Amino acid sequence: MREHLRRFKREFKQGFISGLLLLALIAAVLFGLGFWASWDTDLAYAPLIVMVAAAAVTLVIAEYIFALQARFANPLPRQWKLAALFPWRAFGCTLALIGVDIVALGLALFVPFVRVLMLIFGLSWVFYAKSLILLWGFRKYGGYGEVERTTYVNADSGM
Repeated sequence: MREHLRRFKREFKQGFISGLLLLALIAAVLFGLGFWASWDTDLAYAPLIVMVAAAAVTLVIAEYIFALQARFANPLPRQWKLAALFPWRAFGCTLALIGVDIVALGLALFVPFVRVLMLIFGLSWVFYAKSLILLWGFRKYGGYGEVERTTYVNADSGM
């Protein structure tokens, strides 16, 4: 618990600011999509295509921003730059993450039993599957730098 509280205190500010920035980015993209989709002219197609591309970029940034914060120690601007560039560097990992999202959403929409499981267990199984994919994607980038010494005590250690 002590390790969790220490990391929470250390990373809360950066995570909160990233969450607010991501929320503002999502709101801007959704507003742009709604605005340009409501126009019924040929002039609206070009901005609508740009907004769909912005929605795709926002999706992949949302997939990586908090995972990069948890895995690597970077200042906020570099973290956002990495979240915008890493999905293209590890494109297979990005496709797998989006695939997990699509499969989970499809199962939740079309299989009633999975809906019940999602109500009981939440999205933890989706996040667990995505964490395994993220570990695979970060594998060749995480071997450098000082390793943080753990301070937790194993529950089976008899303490």
